[in-house]
Amino acid sequence: MFSRKRAISLLCAACMLCSLIIMALPAPVYGASLSEQLEQARQEKEALENQIKAIRADKNKVLQQKKLLDQRNEALRNEVNLIQKQTDETQARIVELTAKEEQQYALFCRQVRAEEERGTESYWSVIFKSTDFSDLLARLDFVSEVMDYDRKVIADLQATRQQLTEDKAALEQQKAELVSAQAELQKDIDEADALIRDYEKSEAGHNALLNQAKQDEERIQELIRRQQQSGGSSDGYIWPSNNSHRISDSYGWRICPFHGREFHNGIDIDARRGTDVLASSSGTVIQSGWNGGYGISVMISHPDGITTLYAHMSTTYMSVGQKVSKGQTVGLVGNTGNSNGAHIHFTMYKGGSTVNPLDYLP
Repeated sequence: MFSRKRAISLLCAACMLCSLIIMALPAPVYGASLSEQLEQARQEKEALENQIKAIRADKNKVLQQKKLLDQRNEALRNEVNLIQKQTDETQARIVELTAKEEQQYALFCRQVRAEEERGTESYWSVIFKSTDFSDLLARLDFVSEVMDYDRKVIADLQATRQQLTEDKAALEQQKAELVSAQAELQKDIDEADALIRDYEKSEAGHNALLNQAKQDEERIQELIRRQQQSGGSSDGYIWPSNNSHRISDSYGWRICPFHGREFHNGIDIDARRGTDVLASSSGTVIQSGWNGGYGISVMISHPDGITTLYAHMSTTYMSVGQKVSKGQTVGLVGNTGNSNGAHIHFTMYKGGSTVNPLDYLP
C-alpha cells in the first residue's frame, strides 16, 4: 500500500515540478551589451565635443572643426541606432512577457478552480484516509507539494507582472531618449552644414578649400598610379545608389559653392542620408576612411583600368585590400568633408584623368 501511494505522490510531485520548470524559466537578460555600447558611444561623443570646444574660436581651424563635427555626428548617429535597438529589444520582451503572463494567469485560474472544487476540507480528508504512519507521511508530503505549487504559481504571476511594469516604464524612457537624440543629431548636422557654407564665403576660407581640393586630387592621382589595375575587363557598371538616379550636380564645369568656377570631377547623386552606397563594379578597395575634403570615402580599383571614388559618406564598411563585388554595400550616404548636404559624390578615373560617369552607367 505504501509503495503504491508513495509512487502516486511522487508522480504528482514530478508533474507539478515539470509545470513549474516550464512556467518559471528565468527571463533572459537583455540589453547588457547594448548598454555598454551606448555608454561607450556617449563617451566618444563627449570627447569629440571637448575637442570642438577647444578649437571653435580659432578661425584658422575651421576645416579641422568640420572634421570633428562629422566624427561627433557619426558618434551621435551610432548612439541613436543603439537606443533604437534597445527600444526594439524592450518592445520584443514586453510581447514575450505578455504571452508568458497570459499562460501563468490561465494556470492560476485553473488552480483557483481546482481549489474551489476541492475545498479546504479535502486536504484533511486526504490525510485522514491514510492507512498507516508511512502512508500518512506520504500524504502529508503530497499536500505540502500541492500547497507549495499553488504559492509558486502566484509568485511567478506577480513577478512577471512586475517585470512588465518595469519594462513598459523603461520603454517610455527609451522612446523619449530616442526622440531627443534624433533632434540633437539633426541640430548638429545643420551646424556642420552651416559651418562650411559660412567659411567658404570668406576669401581665406575660399582659398583654403581650393588648396585642399588640389592637394586631394594630387594625392588621389598618386594613389591610383601606384595601385591601379589594368589589362583586364570589368563586369560593367551600375549606379552607386539603388534608390535614386537623380543628379544634383553634373560632371564638368560648374559654379562650386566652395571654390567658385571649377571643373566638377564627378557627379553628385541625390540620396537620403543613411541609405546604402553601392560598389559600381567589382574590384579591390585601395582607399577607405577619411580622405581630405571628400570626407569619408572609398576608392575601388577595377580590372579594366578604371578607379571609382564614393565620397562624403557617413561611414564605410570597407578596408584597404578588400575584394568587393558589384552592388555590394561599401558605406552609407552622409555629408562628411566639404559638403553642404547629404549626397553621393561619384567620380571615375581612367588613364590619369577623370571621365564622365554617365558614359558608363546604364
